[in-house]
Amino acid sequence: MTVRIKSSTLLASLLLGGVLGSAGAQVGQPLAPFLKSPALTTAKQGASGVLTFADGSSAVLQSKGGYLTAAKIMVVNSDRAAARAAELTGVLSGFGSGLAGPMLEFLKREDVVGQLPKGLTIGADPFAIGLKTDGKLLTVNLSLDRVAEGTFAASANALPARKAGKGSVVLRVYSDFQCPYCRQFESQTLPALLRALADDVRVEFHQFPLESIHPLARPAAEASECAAQQGKFWAYKDALFRDQLWLAGQDPAPVFIALAADTKLKADTFKTCLSGRGGRAAVDAGLAEARRLGLSGTPSVFVGPYQAADPYDAAALLELIRFTRAVEGSKP
Repeated sequence: MTVRIKSSTLLASLLLGGVLGSAGAQVGQPLAPFLKSPALTTAKQGASGVLTFADGSSAVLQSKGGYLTAAKIMVVNSDRAAARAAELTGVLSGFGSGLAGPMLEFLKREDVVGQLPKGLTIGADPFAIGLKTDGKLLTVNLSLDRVAEGTFAASANALPARKAGKGSVVLRVYSDFQCPYCRQFESQTLPALLRALADDVRVEFHQFPLESIHPLARPAAEASECAAQQGKFWAYKDALFRDQLWLAGQDPAPVFIALAADTKLKADTFKTCLSGRGGRAAVDAGLAEARRLGLSGTPSVFVGPYQAADPYDAAALLELIRFTRAVEGSKP
C-alpha cells in the first residue's frame, strides 16, 4: 500500500521549508559530519553503519560516495514505539520535532495502525518513509524519494552539458511562464546555478502551464515551442520571462510576435506556427509528463531522479547535484 501525504496532513514544514537546503538535514547530506553531530552523543556507533541507542532502539545507516542515502530505524513495539520511531525519524531526517510531531499524529490514526502489519509507504516530498510492524519491532525506512526509471520525458529544450562525463547529471525544471515564482527562479536562482554548474550538467526546461490559475501560461508555452522549432527556445524563453508585457492585455499574440523579432526568428514562420497552434502538442506532452510525476506546483525542479525540496536555493541544488553524481554515477 502506498499513501501519498501532502502538507495538509503531514510534514508541512518539510514541504514549505525545504530539506536539502536546511542546515539540520541529514539524509542526502555528507555522512561524516552527521556522525559527529550532538544528536548522536548518546548513540553507540558500531560497524556497518549501525547506531544503537540507550533504550535499545537502533538505526542502520546506508551510505554511498560519502553521503547518507537512507536509514532503517528499528524500535521495540511498545506503547512508546510510535513516539520513539517518530523522534528518531526526526533526528535522521534533520527536522527534529518539525517532522516527529506530525508523524506521531499520523501513526496514531486507527486506519494507519491497522495497516502497519502489512506495511505502508508515506510519500512526503522529498522523502519516502516506509513503515511496518513485524513481531516486536516497528521499522521505519527513510530515504529520498526517487523517480522510477523511464518516468521522465526527453526534452530538446535544454542547455546541453558543456562536457559529457561518466557522472553526467540532468537538472530538469518544470515551469509556467505566468508563474511569478518561476520568474523568480529564472531571474535569481538559475543565473547563480549557471555560474557554478560543472561542465557535465545538462539543464532542461519542461512545460507545465497551470492553466486553471494562469490563463495566459499555455499561449506563452505554445509560443516558446514555436520558437523551439526554429532552434531559439532558450533565447525566447528568457525573453518571455524578462519582458512580460504579454500579460497586460487579453490578446498576448502581438507581444509574442514582437519578442520573436527581438530574438531573430523568421517572422512569417513564427506567425504561422502561433496562429495554427503549432506548439500545442509539445505543451500537451509536458502536461502529461507533469501529471505522471504527480506535480502540483511550479517551479518543480529535479536533479537526476530526485526532486529538490527548495527550488530557489542554488547552494542546495548544487549539493543535490553532488549527491546525485556520487550516488547515481552515470545514471541521469
